[in-house]
Amino acid sequence: MHLGAAPQIRYLDATGKPLDYTAFAQQLSQGRRHYSITRDIHAGMAVLRLRPPGAHAGEPGRFAFGRGDDFPPFELPSLQGGMQRLGDFHGRYTLVSFFFAECAPCIAEVPTLNEYAREHGDMNFVAITYEDATTAREFVKQHGSTWNVLYDGQALTDTLGVGIFPTLMLLDPSGHVAGAAVGTAMQDAPAKRLADLGGWIEQWKNVASSEQTRSLHGTPARQ
Repeated sequence: MHLGAAPQIRYLDATGKPLDYTAFAQQLSQGRRHYSITRDIHAGMAVLRLRPPGAHAGEPGRFAFGRGDDFPPFELPSLQGGMQRLGDFHGRYTLVSFFFAECAPCIAEVPTLNEYAREHGDMNFVAITYEDATTAREFVKQHGSTWNVLYDGQALTDTLGVGIFPTLMLLDPSGHVAGAAVGTAMQDAPAKRLADLGGWIEQWKNVASSEQTRSLHGTPARQ
């Protein structure tokens, strides 16, 4: 715990609520507590989140990042090569899909995600798995995903509280969460799946745009 209190370091309790450094350190010292950490060393940013009592890596707390929250910083390797960071996706809306290789609903949604990406070249698309490069590459080969795939993302999924797959998150151009769908299951006909996905994303974009407009005019956002 050498990070201490700094503007670019955020601390969260097991439910995802913000803590100051002192409170985080106190809770960490109570019993055998563990924490996840996701960071971007290049930007000097990090988010640390306490795990539920007795939990270890891969046992996240509840999903805790909603509309308007800053998406946590990260540095993750890409199957395309090199490391990618949150800042690489700023400037456009970014759709993020969290998956793992043996997840049947994750496999089922690949054609819909591919089709949506083909039709929306003005957005970023990134799929993130907690699994290793070999497993991620085999998933892409078997199921034909065309998305940019990042792997070894356990710390990020734990910090977010992603424990149900697939989970979709839309980030606005500044890196804030615009919307999320946890445990999506695309079981209808292909056209219906694509229409539903497009409807979610347009709704999230519209709400995010409305809230940004109200903020610029000093009008409180609706809860």
